[in-house]
Amino acid sequence: MRNGIQFATLGVLSLWFPIHVAATTVLVFVSPQEAVIATDSLSNRMEGGQRFVCKVAQVSEHMLFVATGTGSTENPHFNPYELARINSMNGRSPREAAIKYSSEALPTLQTIWRLNRSRYFDIGAINSTRPTGPQDFLFIGLNQNGLISASGSSFVEDPESPPRLRVNEIHEFAGEHAEDIFLYKSGVVESLPSDKEINRWIWTIGATAGLKRAIEIQIKATPKLVGGKISVVRLRRDGSISWVEQGICLQPNIGSGIA
Repeated sequence: MRNGIQFATLGVLSLWFPIHVAATTVLVFVSPQEAVIATDSLSNRMEGGQRFVCKVAQVSEHMLFVATGTGSTENPHFNPYELARINSMNGRSPREAAIKYSSEALPTLQTIWRLNRSRYFDIGAINSTRPTGPQDFLFIGLNQNGLISASGSSFVEDPESPPRLRVNEIHEFAGEHAEDIFLYKSGVVESLPSDKEINRWIWTIGATAGLKRAIEIQIKATPKLVGGKISVVRLRRDGSISWVEQGICLQPNIGSGIA
């Protein structure tokens, strides 16, 4: 993946952090007035095969969590969504939740990565990429100042001591000023429309429709890695959360396998 590029004419900073994960596409739009999260629902199982799962979860009254890469696993037991709920309950902001989650998830993700490293590489090979780690994650909510913000990081393999993992720097972006508008992309994004085109859709048809349209294009390009119903959820400045496109979310299957 490449670093994000700023398009000053549209006032949107596009964020694309340098991690390759095996599957899934996540898009997050953050502005002072709203945040919109859109994801696909296709999951490749550790043991082989595929299923459809929800990949975004409301983890507290005013906070959402989304991850690409590793979802829930049985052996060893790991549920990133439940861990995110625990971390968000004791955190005043997405950044605090992200710091706690990165620390608590690392040991189990290290075990999963050691046991299933070749499986991640097999899935990545479908798209001619080599995953650099098991998971990328983001918390989206209100910070301690009541502003919409998002914070997250990536678990990546240390190139000097593989298969040992490390946590990248915690990233944070918030809609404090009118010009603070961000587009975050994670997962399989190589066939998404250009940043300029997605930004144009955001301003012409709205963030919810624009992000959904972009993921639909990625699904057509990589149906073995990205697919199923699309979920779109919105967080407003007052802290209210609403599902614009439910997809398969709010149902029992929550993010298992390699999302």
